[in-house]
Amino acid sequence: LGMKAVLAIVSDITMNPAKLYVPEILKMRASADFIVGNSLEDFTSHPQFAQINGIVWVPPSDGSVLPKLWNACNNAKVKWLHCGFAGVDAIHPFILDHLVKREDVIVTNAKGAYSRSLAEYAMCAALHFEKQVSRIQRNTQNKIWDKFTMGELHGKTMGFVGFGDIAQTTARVAKDGFGMKIVAMRRQQGGDPSGLADECYSSEVQDERLQVFRKADYVVCSLPGTPQTKRAISTEQA
Repeated sequence: LGMKAVLAIVSDITMNPAKLYVPEILKMRASADFIVGNSLEDFTSHPQFAQINGIVWVPPSDGSVLPKLWNACNNAKVKWLHCGFAGVDAIHPFILDHLVKREDVIVTNAKGAYSRSLAEYAMCAALHFEKQVSRIQRNTQNKIWDKFTMGELHGKTMGFVGFGDIAQTTARVAKDGFGMKIVAMRRQQGGDPSGLADECYSSEVQDERLQVFRKADYVVCSLPGTPQTKRAISTEQA
């Protein structure tokens, strides 16, 4: 930021994930000063309010606080806005209303912060269906011994709609850990630079858009939330 960082952390620290993440941020007090709050008064009552030069939004938070804080503070000093989500769709309206003409403000997000956890969740969901966990739970509840053959993920195909950090982390677990085949669809043409995908298609090529759905046993969608990706998956892909 070019000056001593005074960072406003807009967050409700009584709830997760803020309850977990904000204390980790505050460990960096040697490098920056922090003002934490979830109301405008939390910030305006602080003696360093006029020195705020960066804003960190960590969910959950009162959605009205961010624009109120921006309008109340000396926002000409603010040079950095960070979104605590992997995407910025949660604060996209704020960015459109306040930052489009502020080329001096750097906007960052938490890309990669949730990839490992979401990869585990995706594999958990695939295993849930492959191992028929719901059937086992019903049998347990009904005290039924139901001898059946479980399927295996090994040798099956996992498809990815969007192939960013979350998808690639999941693909690595599926491929290396479970022996699955990987098919991916990304916007760019020219294959998969990461080398993880056994087959890669482009959403920009009409004939390729449905290939992932035709070939995959399980599909993981990790597209960013934008107007262009809204309803990206519908009955056509079912």
